[in-house]
Amino acid sequence: MPTTGTERTEATFTDVARLHVENIGGIEDCSVELKKGVTLLTGRNATNRTSLLQAITGVLGGTAATLKSDADSGQITLELGEETYTRTYERTGAGIDSSGDPYETNEEIIDLFISLLENNPARLAVERGDELRDLIMRPVDTEAIEQRIRTLQTEREELSAELESVERQSKRLPTLEERRQSLESELESIDEQIDALRTDAAEFEADAEMAEEAEELVDRLDDRRQELSEAETDLELVEAELDALRERPAELRAERDELEAHTRADLERVQDELRTVRGRKRTVENTVADLSSIVEFNEDVLSDSVSTVPSSEADTTDPVAELAPKDDQEITCWTCGNQAERGTIEEQLENLRRVVSEKQTELGELTDRIEALAAEEESVREAIETRERLDREIEDVEAKLESKRERREAIEERIAALRETVSELESEVAVTEDLRNNDLLKTYERISDLQYERGQKREQLGTVQDEIDEIEALPDKSRLKEQIEEIRQELRQERKRVDELESRSVSQFNEHMEKVLDILDYRNVSRVWIERKEDRRDDQKSNSTFDLHIIRESESGSVYEDTVENLSESEREVIGLIVALAGYLVHDVYEEVPFMLADSLEAIDSERIADLIEYFSEYAPYLVVALLPEDASGITDRYMEITADELN
Repeated sequence: MPTTGTERTEATFTDVARLHVENIGGIEDCSVELKKGVTLLTGRNATNRTSLLQAITGVLGGTAATLKSDADSGQITLELGEETYTRTYERTGAGIDSSGDPYETNEEIIDLFISLLENNPARLAVERGDELRDLIMRPVDTEAIEQRIRTLQTEREELSAELESVERQSKRLPTLEERRQSLESELESIDEQIDALRTDAAEFEADAEMAEEAEELVDRLDDRRQELSEAETDLELVEAELDALRERPAELRAERDELEAHTRADLERVQDELRTVRGRKRTVENTVADLSSIVEFNEDVLSDSVSTVPSSEADTTDPVAELAPKDDQEITCWTCGNQAERGTIEEQLENLRRVVSEKQTELGELTDRIEALAAEEESVREAIETRERLDREIEDVEAKLESKRERREAIEERIAALRETVSELESEVAVTEDLRNNDLLKTYERISDLQYERGQKREQLGTVQDEIDEIEALPDKSRLKEQIEEIRQELRQERKRVDELESRSVSQFNEHMEKVLDILDYRNVSRVWIERKEDRRDDQKSNSTFDLHIIRESESGSVYEDTVENLSESEREVIGLIVALAGYLVHDVYEEVPFMLADSLEAIDSERIADLIEYFSEYAPYLVVALLPEDASGITDRYMEITADELN
């Protein structure tokens, strides 16, 4: 037996909860006191018992309460100890606005597992054979886990792209190493030639002063040529870098333009619409349930109004015609006392049936719309994140391009100046014809040419070495693979957390459904259980479903599985109630909200109803149940009773 919820309510609430209702459902003005424990609302159908339960649902924070059709405003007040909770409804041109300070802000908890009325979403989902995962997991917060999964997936994609780049660059290393060795060998050969020529130059007996001037002139020309070569090499490198980057912004923009033009406002719009459609779906479900109850009640009224005994004074030549109800037969409403023709009531009933059919069609459309909006939300979020990443890359590449263009301009200016200087020096060398015919000058010119060639080779070697150094400085491939694997493992763990939450919820549901089914002791239904199925590969997102299984036992004792579609209407109602009651226990709702509300238990006999009430009274501080008089007759002496007369 739970203690946490009971201890909390005993410490927080008094023994009496006071409720006042004005213009809600069919109630005009009503005040009741609910003692701790079980309260029975006894009476026939259409006696405002459900309206009172819906009023309690509303002030607790749920969506079931509705404004009285002929009223412009309504209010519900609940006093628990020193605390007062309110819910006010106002009719406006746009519909009904609700306000106030309800007990709980999480309306889904109230609607799903506190207010177990006929239109309870859990009960209806089972009766319709809907998929149960969203309903069971709705109170469980998995958004933080899903956000972490999206972050990890982004990190994994970035690391995978980086690893691909490293592997592509690494494939160039063998060729670069071969080129480096070749350049080093060529430089060694050039150095040997220069040393030999310098030895030869020292042996010439030319005029020392002329030789010195010639050597100085050649050295100056050699230095300028070397600087020019280095500048031209730098320009080639910058041009190559510009060529590599020039098309990149257009490629990125093209990739960005292929994306859907979504903004954060679009995402918020989709999310707002998704919430609105879900709210509309709950409203339509409630409307369908309420209208179905009205249709069923009025059908019963029409059925009861048919006379089964013909008058002794009537013409008995056609007894069938005598017994058939007439369209102009007047029927007296036992709730308001007004009279209406039978034909008028039947016509209105047909209109109501058509409205119910239209609402059911709308439910299907809303369900499809919710699925479409959920998919759209994921698509919009992914497009926004991709667009933001591409914007950052475009900005970075354009900044690099601008920097490279500025550097190219500076190098071109330096090359122009150096070419002018080299031209002047070459002219000076050209006019020294006598020296040019001297072997010493030819030797120096050869030395100059070799030094120029050596400078070019050194530049090339430096470029190759820089490329090798850059590749060797890239992140280690094995480390990147380890990081990717670590992220993959964490993704599996995060997915596993979601799986464990789902598995735990399913296991707890099965455990509590078994307990409730044991209390009901249905011989032809031996077990009701939920099976969790998932379809996921590696660390990809799981698409799990919760399938409801019903195990029957025949009179001979053999066991076989059946489906919800094959159950009778009353059996579907019972199974739906079992799922809703199990949810109340699984999610420990009694620790947060001290009420449990139930009605439409006609599918269960009075003895089983009594057993259910006794079991759940140990959990709910305030258990309020609407029962027909015959179902409550055996337990009214044990619990507090409020009759239908007190609600009108």
